[in-house]
Amino acid sequence: MLFIPLLILSIILYIVGNRISSVLIFFFFLFDGFQIVPEVLFNTHFGISKSIDFAFIYLISIFMYGFVKYEDYIPVNRITKLIMIYLSFIIVSIGISLLYYHIDLFEIIRTSRSYFFLLSYFIIRRLTKEEMTKLLKILFIVVLFQCCLFIIQAFTGIALLTGAESGRSGVITRFYNVPLMLYFIVFYAIFHNPYNGWQKIITTIIPSVTMFLPLHRSLTIAFILCLFIGIYIKIGGIKKIVKYFPFLLILILPILLIVTKATGERTLTDIESVLNGEFIEVGDDFELNQESTFMFRMAHFFERFIDVTESNVGIIFGTGFMTEDSEYTYRHFNYQIGLTSDDTGDTVQLDTSDICWSNFIVRYGVIGTLLYIYIFFSITYIYNKDVKVIGLPIILYMILLFIVSFTSDLMYQNRMLIFPLLLYNLLPIEYEIVEIKYSKQIAQIK
Repeated sequence: MLFIPLLILSIILYIVGNRISSVLIFFFFLFDGFQIVPEVLFNTHFGISKSIDFAFIYLISIFMYGFVKYEDYIPVNRITKLIMIYLSFIIVSIGISLLYYHIDLFEIIRTSRSYFFLLSYFIIRRLTKEEMTKLLKILFIVVLFQCCLFIIQAFTGIALLTGAESGRSGVITRFYNVPLMLYFIVFYAIFHNPYNGWQKIITTIIPSVTMFLPLHRSLTIAFILCLFIGIYIKIGGIKKIVKYFPFLLILILPILLIVTKATGERTLTDIESVLNGEFIEVGDDFELNQESTFMFRMAHFFERFIDVTESNVGIIFGTGFMTEDSEYTYRHFNYQIGLTSDDTGDTVQLDTSDICWSNFIVRYGVIGTLLYIYIFFSITYIYNKDVKVIGLPIILYMILLFIVSFTSDLMYQNRMLIFPLLLYNLLPIEYEIVEIKYSKQIAQIK
């Protein structure tokens, strides 16, 4: 009950024109109460139990209001076309889940509601460029505060952000609850920082250091790779990179050595096992060492891929939008590879945070997964037109999400696309608007 008044306030604020505050509250709900408010406080006992439920209610309420209020609410541009292609697939998949798989409608709604967060583009685009820039700066400050808490976590071992799961302890305690908005904000801080002087230095170092503290080998490699790509684009050539390389090495090498020592011991063994095809041996006698994380992920994906591709409907649409804890899931699935549920002690069948491709193949099928990849990179390519300014942080962010998709589910989470949607109207697209107006004028003359 605590956050229902805040939800109502956010809707009212949007309607009366205070859209920065309204959308900021939406981000608060969308990103788990900024990972500061415990999830249990969002439980209302009226079917709303998570912060993302509040975000969904906000989304649907404001979208319906805007659709009725504004004639040009849904613009004709590339983002809109991509969103409509994706949502058309989701709507058909909902129909398949209901009529072909006979999954309960309530389960379908629970599972598919997060897929509709791409509609947030139509809400956010009503903000002016000045409002978007101001909102982005506020979110930047929020993430800086989250980073400070995460850094304290890492060196004290005391969980300060929600969703804390810690691993091996030493000088640094390995926590997994990285600020969700950090993956974009770190590139925003490095390549499009709104501050100057010593403030710019501090606000760049804090999120950059935080990226290394999870001691996550794939995240570390992906971040460093994206960093060099960004520097290459921003500075403009290999020769200039070589000039600054010693300074970059001094900054990165100590942290990289710590991460490598803490997480790199399993890498060669995992890669060798995967190349040998050992993950194909899925069966009752198949065992994975708890340290074989990458091999576990490949086995997890492969088992589900084999199952999904046994039917034509599965290839196109996946296995349906059932929930993890439903009777339908217990009756129809018996995967052997997966984490153990804390509640039931059984293998988690459908959802995983370890690799997004298992989620994609189960929910979207092969064709749906390829469609999502097309949409994902089409959105990325749009920012190529402004690659040396606001487009660069987005492109690097999307590349990072793709690289770590083999070790996390971030790319599968539609809410992670909120930043490309937010920044789209900051791109120099005046010629598109002129083209649309010109086309309308021609039509009227005819």
